[in-house]
Amino acid sequence: MEDQKTGLKVNMDTIRRSGRIVGREHGLEGGVPKQLRAVFITSSVYKYEAFREFLNAPVELVVLDIKEIQGSKEEIIMDKLQKVSHLVTESTITFIDDTSIHMSGLGGFPGQYAKDFLKIGASRILEIASKVGRECLYSTIIGVMRMEEGKIVTKIFTGEVRGDIIQRSEGEPKTFSDIFVPKEEEYDGIPHGMEGIKIGRYKAVEKVKRYLGEIGVYEQLFSN
Repeated sequence: MEDQKTGLKVNMDTIRRSGRIVGREHGLEGGVPKQLRAVFITSSVYKYEAFREFLNAPVELVVLDIKEIQGSKEEIIMDKLQKVSHLVTESTITFIDDTSIHMSGLGGFPGQYAKDFLKIGASRILEIASKVGRECLYSTIIGVMRMEEGKIVTKIFTGEVRGDIIQRSEGEPKTFSDIFVPKEEEYDGIPHGMEGIKIGRYKAVEKVKRYLGEIGVYEQLFSN
């Protein structure tokens, strides 16, 4: 998929870095969108590719690095949505996500501050878990914004996977995925071959997909 410039404006007071928008242009014809355009806002190509795969629908990537506030994971995702609300139109539905890691032995820490916590490295996290306890909850929260009768409608959906922080394979662990093993029961109802932190993300996207279907929006993502 090739990069394509767009006329969308980015609020630089709330967004630290804007990159590219991947996709194609859409327009209005007779007041009705030719196609409902879905955009996923993130600075992580991995998150975008996983979201698009699980949603199984056309989704464009908007590369933005959004400055996060301090607060609960719900407050953080709602703040992110507010900061990109200018991207929502009658023909554009917008998605954004956030992740959190809750270690039982640390009273749920780091929680929504997982991004900073992960900077210490997977090996250090593995060492901490060996001392305080390995049980962990990995959570993905996805925010959805769309326009309905001239007003922005916002929804959030959460997917969680419980597991343990342990060495998954030989060698130096590089990412959190290398040290997280889901509980056996977490595989119930999950597509064969899916594992690790992807399970929580899959659960969240499945809720999004169900919601879009219930309001009759999912099918519009495929309209020409």
